Amino acid sequence: MKVYLIRHAQSEENVLDMKVRSTIQDFNELVRRSHESPLTREGEIQTRIVVEKLTGARIERLYSSPFVRTLSTATAIGEALGLTPQLLDDLREVLPRPMSERRREAPLKRLFVRGYVEMLWPWGDGETWMECYRRAKAVWHEITREPACEIAVVSHRGLISLILLYLTWHRDWRVITSDISNGGVSIITRRKL
Repeated sequence: MKVYLIRHAQSEENVLDMKVRSTIQDFNELVRRSHESPLTREGEIQTRIVVEKLTGARIERLYSSPFVRTLSTATAIGEALGLTPQLLDDLREVLPRPMSERRREAPLKRLFVRGYVEMLWPWGDGETWMECYRRAKAVWHEITREPACEIAVVSHRGLISLILLYLTWHRDWRVITSDISNGGVSIITRRKL
């Protein structure tokens, strides 16, 4: 079995100016609306490049996160391969925790870092890193449970990174290539037993 882990093409969220100062309220709203971020023109070009890379592949199943940017990427791939993307909520992005709005404004990058750091602790709203890791592991087992020659999965950098981390120590799978850039394709194969 071969699995193509594909990061969605560039979205509007990917090109935000991380140096701009943001209020906590605006940051929290950005995180809440992350699922709505569409592809940019560059993202549309990247999508066409991914489709070209997959030409000739024998993909039998196509999975996608329900976020707009992943579904747009997966739909283009599906149209080229004659497949309909199957939506799996567990393929969604790893999002930073919302923050207390009592805090002061800060550069957007600092707010993202703070939100991701707060995911280390088990209290608060949103997922912890450990919960995200368990989600990545569970969705990997879900998509690879049924036999197939080749599978394509369109997701996000955070979740793909956690899947690749899990597979680093898994004796049944081998990571052939790893690319988590926008439109990047990581290739994983099942080891021969």
